[in-house]
Amino acid sequence: MSDRATAFDRMMNPWAYDADGNLTARARAQEAARTRINSASASGGGGGGGGFSADPNALTTAGNNSDQIHARLNTDGRGADEATAKVSTALANWSTGKAAAGAAGTWDQCVAALGATIGQTTQALRATATNYRQNESAVQHDLGA
Repeated sequence: MSDRATAFDRMMNPWAYDADGNLTARARAQEAARTRINSASASGGGGGGGGFSADPNALTTAGNNSDQIHARLNTDGRGADEATAKVSTALANWSTGKAAAGAAGTWDQCVAALGATIGQTTQALRATATNYRQNESAVQHDLGA
């Protein structure tokens, strides 16, 4: 089992685990890509011999995964809004109702901030993949390959 297999990771990424709690084949492939990226400077790592290499396909995959997380955040991250609004309204004259409203507002701000960060990360991953592809093409062209 991967080092990813923590209770928190299973909760945050249920799509990555099968019914037995093991990583799916797709998640294992993504884990391998992440490991290659993280170990690029290690001896014998993704860069080979301590050098560096980039895999635009892995970056694109990471961008797509980030986009899926972003989409789920916008739905799943707001799952308690309706119930919290009911509590806030029903207990409006109680400190519990006011606290629920305050917590909901803070939660919505946090979800929005996280969504913005994930959206920026998605775009950066995709742009980096595109840049690597364009630069590789330009180098091959310049070398007459």
